Amino acid sequence: MKSQKVRNLLFDLGNVIIDLDIDRTMKDLHKLFRPDGDRSIVERINMEYECGRVSTDIFLNTLLSQCNRNVQAFDLIEAWNGMLVGIPEHRLEMLRMLRNNFNVYLLSNTNELHLEWVHRYLKREHGIEDFEKHFFDHAYYSHLVGDRKPLPSIYKHIIDDSFLTPSLTLYMDDIKENLDVAEKLGFETYLVKDGEDIAEYLKTEGYY
Repeated sequence: MKSQKVRNLLFDLGNVIIDLDIDRTMKDLHKLFRPDGDRSIVERINMEYECGRVSTDIFLNTLLSQCNRNVQAFDLIEAWNGMLVGIPEHRLEMLRMLRNNFNVYLLSNTNELHLEWVHRYLKREHGIEDFEKHFFDHAYYSHLVGDRKPLPSIYKHIIDDSFLTPSLTLYMDDIKENLDVAEKLGFETYLVKDGEDIAEYLKTEGYY
């Protein structure tokens, strides 16, 4: 059952709030890359992009340098965003209900292209134009903060910026490495397992 001391809920976005199909993007990108493409370049530019250190244009142009000659930026954007599946209505309703009794926050390693897709999707499918303000006390995105999980510095930034007390905060993520760092800083944590719906867990545990 839920801890009586929890006052703050900190959510990851991918595979916690929004459903992802990462394999789809990996397969689609593989089709676009040259056989002799340097995968290490792709990994490095993704890290830089996720921390907001390079623009979308530089990110795409770097990827294009490793692609077949007929590939265009549009093809890359389609493949890159292909992992984003959507957010079911019941999870949005969960967030609405949780805000009645908790401070609710979001922490996501993401990037400009993915966040733009999320905003378009929410407006088109759910009629929502103010996702961050409507559902969270504050949303922290890696590319806007300039830092990323699992570095301790991004958790410390949230603690200082929102005056969070880690011991009063339940942090939910689908990556154990992210949770391990947060635990060392005093956060209560919960690992969202593959195929698990966080809304069902929080409801069963009596959070709403």
